[in-house]
Amino acid sequence: MPQIIFAVLILCAALFAKDPSDTKKYDIDLSRMSGTMVYGQVNQMVMYPQKYIGKHIRMKGIFSSYYDEELERRFYGCVIQDALACCSQGLAFEVAIPRRYPKEYPAEGDLITVEGDFDYEKDEGGGGFPIIRKATLSNQ
Repeated sequence: MPQIIFAVLILCAALFAKDPSDTKKYDIDLSRMSGTMVYGQVNQMVMYPQKYIGKHIRMKGIFSSYYDEELERRFYGCVIQDALACCSQGLAFEVAIPRRYPKEYPAEGDLITVEGDFDYEKDEGGGGFPIIRKATLSNQ
């Protein structure tokens, strides 16, 4: 009987052991969640940003950018669609190492992975928006 218990413990340890080559740590990994979970999680991040400030985030989605002429600033985003592609959620990001747009960015609509730290940027009107800062950006 002790051998069976020992074998079960070894099997459980093997099943739940972390891969030593996976040294990256994320507080929230949106890339591993279903579309429904991502929608709910990002909604929480938008509604209650103070809970997430400083958390290390990873997400996969579609590259998007927008130029605000009034602010003379380009915004970059990672848009994540749910399974039916009807309810998109996205987060703005700011790369850690500056790049030139459009030459050093993916094309609009390309699949990307973004990793960085969650923050909240306040605007002049008293509102604001969540943004991933110090981000790394890669094509999938």
